[in-house]
Amino acid sequence: MARYFFHIRNALCVVPDDEGVKMPNIFAAQAEDYLSACDLAWAAIKSRSGRDADAVEIADKDGNLLGWINVPSTLH
Repeated sequence: MARYFFHIRNALCVVPDDEGVKMPNIFAAQAEDYLSACDLAWAAIKSRSGRDADAVEIADKDGNLLGWINVPSTLH
């Protein structure tokens, strides 16, 4: 199984995922990425503080960006 890293990106910086997660393939990593983005959006809605992340990026062990999911904006 390959290790995928899920970095959190906002307007100011990227918070790197230093541990990563072993996943069977990129499709499983994309599903995890989608769930992470949903969790971040839901946390922003619950706290009413606005979102802290703009996207969750997927990278491989060599640091290559494989894709990303934008974090949905909260409703105002």
